[in-house]
Order: sequence, then structure tokens, then C-alpha cells
Amino acid sequence: MNSQTPFSISISLILAFAMALTSVFPLQAQQILDIRVRYDQAKELYEREAYQAARAAFAMTLKAPYLAESKYFLASSAIRAGHEDGEKLMHDFVENYPKHLYAQRAYLDIASFYFSKGDYKSALKNYSKSKVYLTLELLFQKGYCEFHEKKYDEALITFEKLEGSFSSYENDAAYFKGFVFHLREDYEKSYSFLSEAFESEEYGIPAMELYVSTLYRNGKYQELIKLVDSELTPVDNGAVLNFLADSQYELEKYNSASKNYKALFKSFGAHRNVRNYFRAGYSYLKIENTDDATEYLKKSAVADDSVGAYASYYLGMIYSENKNLPFAITSFENTAKYPTVLREDALYHQARCMMELPDYQGAIEVLNIYKSEYETGRFVEPVNEMLGAAYAQTNDYDLSIQYIEDLDRLTPQLKRTYQRVSFLKGVTLFNDKKFELAAELFQKSLIHDEDAEIEQQTYYWMGETLSLLGQLDEALFYYQNVNHSPNSEVYQKAIYGRAYCYFNLKDYESAVQSFKQFESEYTNDLNQNYLADALLRMGDCHFALKQYQAGIDFYMKAENKGNKDKGHIYYQIGLLSRYMDKDVQAKQYFNKLIKEIPESSKADHAYFQMAQIDFEKGNAGQAIKTYHAFLMKYPTSSLVPFALLNQAVAYDNEGRFELSISNYKQILDRFPRHQTANSALLGLQDKNANGRFDEFDQYLLKYKQANPNSEALENIEFETARTNYYNQKYDQTIDGLEHFIKTYPKSSLIPEARYLIGEAYFRREQFDMSLANFQQLIGLTDFAKYPKVLYRLASIQSELGNLPQSNNYYYQLGKASRSSRNVINMHSGLMENHFTATVYDSAIYYGNRLLDNPRVDVLVGAQANLIIGKSEYALNNHEKALQNFLPLVGNSPDENGAEAYYYISKIYYDQAKYDRALESLFVLTNNFKNYENWLGEAYLLMADIYIETNELFQAKATLNSLIEHSFLNDVKDKAASKLEEIEDAMDSNE
Repeated sequence: MNSQTPFSISISLILAFAMALTSVFPLQAQQILDIRVRYDQAKELYEREAYQAARAAFAMTLKAPYLAESKYFLASSAIRAGHEDGEKLMHDFVENYPKHLYAQRAYLDIASFYFSKGDYKSALKNYSKSKVYLTLELLFQKGYCEFHEKKYDEALITFEKLEGSFSSYENDAAYFKGFVFHLREDYEKSYSFLSEAFESEEYGIPAMELYVSTLYRNGKYQELIKLVDSELTPVDNGAVLNFLADSQYELEKYNSASKNYKALFKSFGAHRNVRNYFRAGYSYLKIENTDDATEYLKKSAVADDSVGAYASYYLGMIYSENKNLPFAITSFENTAKYPTVLREDALYHQARCMMELPDYQGAIEVLNIYKSEYETGRFVEPVNEMLGAAYAQTNDYDLSIQYIEDLDRLTPQLKRTYQRVSFLKGVTLFNDKKFELAAELFQKSLIHDEDAEIEQQTYYWMGETLSLLGQLDEALFYYQNVNHSPNSEVYQKAIYGRAYCYFNLKDYESAVQSFKQFESEYTNDLNQNYLADALLRMGDCHFALKQYQAGIDFYMKAENKGNKDKGHIYYQIGLLSRYMDKDVQAKQYFNKLIKEIPESSKADHAYFQMAQIDFEKGNAGQAIKTYHAFLMKYPTSSLVPFALLNQAVAYDNEGRFELSISNYKQILDRFPRHQTANSALLGLQDKNANGRFDEFDQYLLKYKQANPNSEALENIEFETARTNYYNQKYDQTIDGLEHFIKTYPKSSLIPEARYLIGEAYFRREQFDMSLANFQQLIGLTDFAKYPKVLYRLASIQSELGNLPQSNNYYYQLGKASRSSRNVINMHSGLMENHFTATVYDSAIYYGNRLLDNPRVDVLVGAQANLIIGKSEYALNNHEKALQNFLPLVGNSPDENGAEAYYYISKIYYDQAKYDRALESLFVLTNNFKNYENWLGEAYLLMADIYIETNELFQAKATLNSLIEHSFLNDVKDKAASKLEEIEDAMDSNE
């Protein structure tokens, strides 16, 4: 019998049961394994922060045994992916699975996620939903969120829970509690918590910054310094170092403050601002370190606010102390732009520096502003004194004179001022050739005699003015009132002017005495040209007095002293030699003149005189040849009628009657109104009486037509029209002369009428009409005013921009006349035309021809120097240009001088000689205020120099002043453009 134990039966049953299970549930087991794999894959995506993909993966695992976990992670993924239904899904999870482990910390997990993303509002909402105990970290995070959302009471309660935890979070929380009490201005509590926060690794530095800022704002400067010295040595925090330096500044510990500001700028770029630069600069100024003070104040002065105003003021004081007056003026001007307590001081010091510079006109403007704004100001008395002194020196003479004339009582100083400015205004009018007005001002100056030197100068210039007005007797009175003073230039010039008065009055005896006195008083301080000219005029006087040898002696002395008018000298010696019957010597000098100075206006006269010598000696044959050569060489000479007449007489003497008749006819055909015409008519009458000439009646009629009786209607009409011209009645002139031409088409006065019509149109600036009338006179070379016609044609074509045509007429002028004036006009016109056409070498050539001409006056010489200088500058010959500009700076108080100063400055600028360029520009801007265009260009060039030398504050101030004060839009636009470039450069460097 087979028997089994109970144990073996149990084993069998278990095995049988297992086999049964395997056979019944094979599909369910496999499904569980698949879900597990998918769940693990979804978790991997979640942990890799691929939340969108993770959500989709967890949606595939919402089955047991991972249903709850999948719902949690699906909701968490949705929140982290930013899906709108995320929070609802999480809320549903917590509601459905309140006991689940994930449900206990679901809100905290989501809160931490939002916290890490900086969404403190959402984080705080989730912290508030959680019922779970918060760790120290979570408590801090919740308090931080409340602080961030400005829920300060809640934050303080939350942070309070960290007290006594002895954790880092307790120190971190102390910072925020200190911050809250700081905001509530409960500084004692704030100090307490912030001191605790010093131990925080995260917030220790901000706590220190807030602590010291609180101390600073409450004026606890000494406590702040003590704190920093004990807690932070050395200071490695920019904000703290800034407050430390500021505290030392407030306590006037400028030595320490300056060092800490310098350290601040060196290590902490964020603190390089205009406020700190000002305080640093002021600190250095107080310890008398002006170099560092200037450096930092300049960086602060660029600010367009009160900080910039204050910095500018102290910069101005430094510049003023160092006599850098232009920079000081700019600095004070910038301060005065702002309504600060320093404005009054700034205006006063600005004017004071302008007076010292000097810039009297600018000082007057600033002083008047001061007087209008501060009637009882601290500087009223010195301001009044400076204003009086400024008027004494100003070149705004009209304003100065009017100001003084309006006063009820004049002090001695004001009388002196009036005397001076009236004199200077008179000189200005004299230079502008307004002689009548100049005389009026000189008379005003002589009302007062406070300044003896000015009085003597005024007597001299009054003499010069009256002399030019032709009032020679009155001029003598003023010349004679110039007192004797050894080596006095004005006294020597007065003698010279007096001598010329006698000379022009033809009182040659008195003229000789005065010229001799001038010679004896002459010193080398005066230009030698005066002496050379005086010797020449003594020769002329002796010539007029028929003291021939004495005349020759003085002409030779004039030549030896460098008188350049050799044409006149040689001609006069030749004439005097003739009068002394020294014909050989006469011819020698006439020949010398013709060969050495062929362009002289006396060359034709010399040639004529050589023919005259032979003619008067009875050498008819030689005379005829010389007259013929003369006529060929000088066909437009004013002596042609005389040469034709004398040659005709010589022909008669040799019996060559047909040739003499030809000459007589030429005279009457070409020069019917000339003084030789009557002799020519008599010559033809003689030939007619002898049966050698049959056309006498015809030439007699021509003579009568050209020389009508003075009462004739033709002559009356012409003279009436010409009178209208000289009375500046140009419309009546044109109408009257056009009627005259139509009425008397064959009149010998037609060329003169056409000339006056052209002149009238010219005066009215109707250049096209003027040109048309002058062109009708082309070819009339015998017309007495033909050189003037050519000059007008050249001038008009130049005005119209037709430079080649203008040059052609100037060349014709040179051939038609060699008079001094016409030669000067020709060379001047060609110089200016070539300069306009940028043919600089030719402009230089003709300019030098003018400078070499002894007949050129001061104004033409100045223009020549200017054109040559500008041409050399254009050719980059800067040193040569300077040689021509420099003579203008002392002798041309007009626009030529202003332009010369500008070019001199430009040359120095191009050569990087900035100091010298500025010196020249300062003279220009101070002395030539009436020339707005050159003032504008000068200030623009100043700004360029300041930019090149990194004086950006000076550059900005200069350009702002231009924009504010210039009347020229072009200058304003250039200034604005440069200012914008500076601002852009400064922004890019910050």
C-alpha cells in the first residue's frame, strides 16, 4: 500500500496551483510589464526636462499599477511645459488621491518649480496651498516670494520663523527684514538685521551696501567710515567705496576722499559718472592738486545740468588762476547758462576774464546781463567800473559813443573814454574812405583833452582827412597843432602831411622847407618809403621853382634811398637836363627809362621828348624818324596828336607837303576836339592857300561840328544829361543821353554819351545793359576814356563770371594805357580772376607784380597779400602763405585782416601747432566781431582744435554758444553736426 506524508501532499498542491495560474493569466502579466517599461521611459523624459514629450508618454501609462503616479507626473509635466490645464490637472490629482505620497508635496514641488523660474507670484500661490510642513529652505523661498510681491508683513512673519534656526537661511532672511525696515525708514531695526546679514554668503555684500547707504542718507558719515574700516579693509565693493568717498567728502576730508574716488574710478567702471567726477575734482581742488582737479572736473563739466554748471565754475576758477583765459571764459559761460546760486559769480568772473583777455565787446554784453539781473548784486561796483573800461576799449564805437552822450555827467574817465572811442571810430571811417564822417568824429574826439597822446593822433588824422577832402588850408591848421616830440612817429607824419599840403597848394617854397624839416626829423622807426618819397617831392618842388640842378640832386637822392618810382625820377631828370641844355644827358635818362622800365607810364613821354629834342634843334629828318617810331610804339598814347602835329611841321620844313597834309588830316579825323586840332586846321588852310589841298572846306566843317559854339543846343543838351549823371540821377541820365544820340547821330560827343550811359547802368548794377553800351565803344582807341571802357568791360565780365573774356579785356587795357592806375587795375583784376579760376600760380604772379609797384596803395597791397597767401595755401606752400598773411595782421583792421588771421590759424592747425592756432583765433574773435562769417569759421576751427586735444567740454561749450548766438544758418548747422559727433563719441566711450 503506497502511503504519502502530509508535507509531500502540500508541495504537490502548490505546484498544481501555480501551473493553473500560469495557464489562466499569461496576457495580463505581459501587459503589466509593458506599462512598466512605458512608465520608466516617461520618467526618463521627465527627468531630462522634456516635459511636453513626457506628458504625452505619461498619458499612455494611465493604468494600474501606475495610474496615480502617471496622473501626478502628467500634471507636473503639463505645468512645467506651460500648458494652461496644468494646475487644474494637479488640483484634480490632489483631490482624487489625498493620501498619496505625491499629493502631500505636490504644491511644494510646483512652487519650487515656479520659484526657480522667477515666477514668484505663481510660486507663492502654490506655497500657500500646501498643508505640509515647510523646510527652512522652503520657508525662505516663501518669504522671498512674499517680499518680491511687496507683501512685506507676510514676509516678515515668514522670515521670523527662521530665527533661531542657526542656518544660512536665517542670515539670508535678515537681509530682507533689514530691507523692509529700511523701506519703512525704521533705520534702527534695519541696522540690526543688516548687521546680522553681513554673515550671509549670498546677501552679505548687498547687506553691507544697503547698510552704508542707510548710514549715508541719515548723515551718519563718521559711523559709516568706522564701519567700513572695521568690516571691509581693503574695500573691494564699488558701492561701498563710493559711499565711503562720499562720506569723507561730506566731512571735508578731501585728501582721503580724493584717493578713494581715484581708486573707485580705477577698479569700478560703473561708478564713473559726472557726479562722482565732480566730487573727485572738487576734492583735488581743495587739496590744491589742480592737475587732477582739472582732469575730473572736465569730465563732469560735459553734463547738461547743475552738476555740469558747478564743475564748469570751478574749472573756470582754475583756468583763470593759470591765466588760461579763453578756457576760463568758456567755463564761466557754461555755468551762467543754468539757474544755480553760482550764476551771479559766473557772470562776474566771465566778464573779468574777458576784460583781461581782452574781449571788450563780449565783456560789455555779459556786464549788461549782470546789471539787468542783479541790480543790487554783490559785484555791482566792480561791474560798473569794468563796463566803463570796456567802453573805452570797444570797437563797437557807435554804441559806446551813444552810451556816453546819453549820460548827464561825465567823469574824467568817461571823458577819456569818449575821446578815445570817437578817435577810433574816426580812424575806422577814414579807412573806409568815408572822410566827411571821419572828420565829424575827429572833431568829437577833440572836445576833451584827457589823453594827450590821443589828442595828438587826432590832430594828425584830422589833417589827413581834410587833406583828402581837398580842404588844404584847414588841414594845415591841424597838422601844425601836432606838438614836437623827439622820435615821435605821429609828429614826423604830421610834418610830412603838412609838406604835402603846401605841395598841393603849389606853395613850393613852404613845401621845400617842410620836406627838409621832415628829412632832418626822420628816424628809422618810420618806414623809409616816407623819406624816399619826401626826397622825390623835393625834387618836384625844385623843378617847379626852376631850381634845376637842385631838383636833379634830390631826384638822385630819392633813387639812392630806394624810391621805386624810377620812371618818374628818370623822366624828371631828363626834362631838367633839357632845360639846362644838357641834351646828351637828357637823352641818356630818357633812354634809360625806356630800356629799363618799358612798362612805366612815362615811357611814351620820354620817347616823345627825345623826338622833341631833335625837332627843337632843327634836326627835322631825325625828328621825323623818332616821331614815326614813337607813333608805331605808342599808338594809344595821349601824346599822339602832338607827335602828329610836330611831325607834320617837320615834314613842312623838309618840303614833304603830302605827308604833312596826311598828318593834319589824321589829327582832324581822329582828334577833332583836341587842342592840336586848331593848329592842324591852320596847316591845312595854308596848304589850301598855296593850292596844295582842295578839301579844306570839308575839314573846316568837321572842325566846326566837333567844336560848336558853347551856346549851341547840342552842347547844352549833352551837358544837361552829363550833369544828371554826376548828380546820380541815373534814369534821367540814360533817357537824356539816348535822346541826344538819336537827335545828333553824327556828334563827336557820341562816344562820351555812350560811355556815360554804360556808367549809369553800371551804377544801377544792370550789368547786361552796361556791358552792351560799353561794347559799342570797342575799337575807339582815340576816345580819351577808352582805357576806362576796357576796365569796365573787364570788371563786368568778371562780375558775370565770364573770366576768359574779362582777362582778355584786362590784357587790352594793359596795351591801351600804361598809366599807374590802369596798370594797377589790370594786375588787380587778373590776380582776382586767376584766383577765382583756381589758377593759383598766375594769381601769385600778378599779386607780386602789385606788391612790386610803388604806386600801389595800402588797400590794394593788402588785397594782393591776401590773394597770394590764399593761393600759396591752396598749393600747400604754408610757409610762403604765412609770409603774405603776416603783414596783414597788423595793418588791416578790416575783413582782409580777419581772413588773414583765419588762414594763419588754419595753417597752424594743419601743422598741429594748436596753441599757436588758438592764439591767432582768439585775436580774430576779439578784434573782428563785425565779420560774422569769419567769426563763425573761427569758432568752428576752435572746436576742431578742442576735439583734437581732447578738450571735449571746451568743444561742446564753443559749439553750443555758436548754435545759440550765430546769425548764420550754415554755421549753426555745422556746429550742430560737430556737436552730435562729440555726443556720439562720448556715448560710445562710456
